[in-house]
Amino acid sequence: SIGTYWYHSHSGAQEQSGVYGPLLIEPKTADPFTYDRDHVIMLSDWAFQDPERIISRLKKQGAYYNFSRRTLADFFRDASRDGFRAALSDRLTWGHIRMDPTDILDVTGDTFTYLMNGRSPEENWSAPFKPGERVRLRFINAAAMTIFDVRIPGLQMTVVQADGQDVDPITVEEFRMGPAETFDVIVESAEDRAFTIFAEAMDRSGYAAGTLATRDGSRGSIPARRQRPLRTMADMGMSSMPDMPGMTMPAAPKHGPDHHGPGNSMVAEAPV
Repeated sequence: SIGTYWYHSHSGAQEQSGVYGPLLIEPKTADPFTYDRDHVIMLSDWAFQDPERIISRLKKQGAYYNFSRRTLADFFRDASRDGFRAALSDRLTWGHIRMDPTDILDVTGDTFTYLMNGRSPEENWSAPFKPGERVRLRFINAAAMTIFDVRIPGLQMTVVQADGQDVDPITVEEFRMGPAETFDVIVESAEDRAFTIFAEAMDRSGYAAGTLATRDGSRGSIPARRQRPLRTMADMGMSSMPDMPGMTMPAAPKHGPDHHGPGNSMVAEAPV
């Protein structure tokens, strides 16, 4: 069917190495959504090391790349705020299920450089537009392991398509997209200025960024980075069974890694 799609290699770790591209199928007749111009925005995560080595390390230790774990100082802060027993109970619960509330993404911005159409934020990929135009932005998450929160400060986005399927238009200020997902949005502004297209990693460890610009060479300001999120028992689906009676925690089953990295869901979670 018509819409925004993409292709990528299924051989080894070639996708992580950049073997992918957009695939647009245009309608024979008029598009149901009117716009003056469109731009493909392909998000990705790039590492200056062998992708096979990254996967190997994750298989040996799932939290190998988690450099944002809670510290003793965090414990004392939580104990001061919530009480010693509550803080201790929280740590014991996470330890019991052998998980970490800071393990948001398998690999973080400490290892990855996040790219927009193959360019880092410093290289500033730019998309031209004229004031008053309706611009269709075709977002594609070609990242191997990264979930992005996408926004354009100062502009609302009207989502018109998801994964190549037309949807009832809905206006949002931000949306979350997991690996392999695509979203088409339409934006419009009468202002003659630059807007930053900002795709922040879900764990807030880094971002991809570009500019929607009326002039060559212009760029918008980069938003302040938001605080790193923490998972809760509700996020893990355990809010209704805090005591977990009779749970003996047998050895974890062995699952084959999914296509976009071991332990990383293809489906984006609810915004933090």
